[in-house]
Formats: sequence, C-alpha cells, structure tokens
Amino acid sequence: MRLTYPHMGNLGIILKALFEGLGGDVIVPPPITERTLSLGVQYSPEFACLPLKINVGNFIEALEMGADTILMLGGVGPCRFGYYGQVQREILKDLGYNPKMVIVEPPQGRFKDFLRDLASLFPGLTVGKVVDAVKLAWEKMAYLDQMERALLVFRAHEAYRGAVTNKYNEYRDYIDESKDPKEVKALGLKVIEEMRSLTVPPVEEPLRIAVVGEIYFLIEPFPSQDIFKELNELGVEVDKTEYISDYVLSNIFPWKLNRIKKEARPYLNRVIGGHAVNTIGNTREFADKGYDGIIQIFPFTCTPEIVAQGILSRMSKDLDIPIMSLSYDENTGQVGYQTRIEAFVDLLLRRREMGSAHI
Repeated sequence: MRLTYPHMGNLGIILKALFEGLGGDVIVPPPITERTLSLGVQYSPEFACLPLKINVGNFIEALEMGADTILMLGGVGPCRFGYYGQVQREILKDLGYNPKMVIVEPPQGRFKDFLRDLASLFPGLTVGKVVDAVKLAWEKMAYLDQMERALLVFRAHEAYRGAVTNKYNEYRDYIDESKDPKEVKALGLKVIEEMRSLTVPPVEEPLRIAVVGEIYFLIEPFPSQDIFKELNELGVEVDKTEYISDYVLSNIFPWKLNRIKKEARPYLNRVIGGHAVNTIGNTREFADKGYDGIIQIFPFTCTPEIVAQGILSRMSKDLDIPIMSLSYDENTGQVGYQTRIEAFVDLLLRRREMGSAHI
C-alpha cells in the first residue's frame, strides 16, 4: 500500500508523521501549483467547490508518483464535503485510475474509534507504535500551528521582505524531517524567537484583522491567493480563526464546538453545514476582542458560507466592525481582489484616524 492524501496547509506534514510512524509507505503529493488546479478543473464538475477541484489535482499528481491508496476525510451535516470522497473516486475511475479510496469519518468525540479505523489500514501494529506515532504527529501539529500564529503577526513587521517567511519555511522543513517529539518542541520554540528577532517595532499600533470562513481556505493558503501574506505585506497583523489543532480538538472535545455555537446563537441557532456556525461564532468573538476588521473567505457556490455572508452584514452593524466577504473560484483574478483588500485596509486606517463608527 502506497498511501496519499490531499494537501491542506501543514496537514500533510502531520499526516506523514502519523502514517510513517504507523508503518505506512507515504506518497506526499507535490505542492499545490497551477498545474494541480488545472488538472482538477479539467476533470471535475464545473460547479464543484474549488477545494474538491484542488483535491482531484492532488490525487492525480500523487497517483502519477505511484500512490495506490487515497485517504480522504468524510463529512457530516448538510454540506457537499460529505460527498467529496465518492465524487472523487468516480472521477479518478473515469480517468482510468483505480486507487483504493479510504474515507474516514470525523471523530466527533469518538477519537478512539477514529484511531481504530486508521489502525485497520496498518496490520501488525502494537500499542507502543501507535502511541509513538500519535505523539510525534501531535507535537508537530501543536508547534506548526504556534509557528503559523507567530508568522501571521511577525511577518507584518519584518525587517526586510521575505525574512520571516524564509525562516518559517526553513524550520517547517526541519520539523517535517524530525522523528523526535522533544526536538519538534525545541525547534518550534526556537523559530518563534528567531522570527521575532527579524522584525522591527511598528511606528504606530498596527491594524489587526481576523480572517473567518470555510476551513479549507483558512488552513490552505493557495485557494485564497495567500490573503494572509498579502495582508501582512500591507502591515496588518492577521489572526485566522481556524487552525488544524482547532479542528482536531473540536472533534475530540465537542464542548469546544458548543462554545462557538453559543457565541453564534443570537444570529444562527442551528447547524447549517460546513463551518457557517464557526464563521458566525468566531466573528462575534473576535469583534469583542477589539479587532479592527474581519474578512470572510470561502469557495464560490459554498452554500453555508453564503448564508453566513448574509448574517455577517447584520453583524457588522450590530457589532460596529467592518466586515468584507471574498469568494473564490478558479477564475478569480488576483489584481481585482488585491485592490479590494487594499481598499478595505485603507478604510480601516481612515476609520481609526477619524474615530468614527461610520465611514
């Protein structure tokens, strides 16, 4: 068995550590490029979500490298993500590929069952081997997320263009290669301090923007044209509302999602699929924390986020915070969206200067 999976931010590093620790032969898909997107667009339904198209491109490139088994997460609730695995299987079959498609349902509080489902793919496992693999993957997840949180702040104040990003990528590779949880922790803590050392103090208090929306877009920078980097380069500190550890922990400990549901309840009191409840709950939470503005990002045609977009218009007035929504597909032009982002940042700056709630 030569196992592969779709790219989603740093998730590939975490899954590689887990599956190799369990004794698997892992084929990591090439980084997402325009070729990846082109393959996915060519062979996917026209109105499919952009993440599905990118996933298909990931799988084709991994199968070209010799993968024969694909691991795909399932989905629950009224969201098309739950059909991704089946649709992707049929697309690949029509193209002449015949991989084994393993669809693993989200844990939702049943983490032992989730691990048992994964373990069934790797015969001959011992408890010790599972514990070691999970521990290494867990440490990588924790410190890669901490590194990314720091990156999205420090990059807004780097001493010269690319300094913080290059340092982050350097240590990200070190962590990918590491087989020792203690070394992973040491590397993660060290690079945060090294990134800090590559910054200069801002002349004025920087703008802070929280980015909410669909989880694939929040974790994988490619489909949003790396809006996080673009905002940093405008001098804006960014906080994403979803990291890989947030998703994993909310599935292990359902009470974490209940907290978000409680925050969303005045505006949305039921689960409508995808991450719409998270979008609404996180928006309210970050508005209360004093952020200057909020940006929602999501795939074009994503119904849950479209519903959330309508609710956000009301929340913007109620919470007295500017909110901008951006949807993306394969035809989204970079220049037009860059102009919108720059205009939004200018609005926030003028709003701060004027001390007015309405511009």
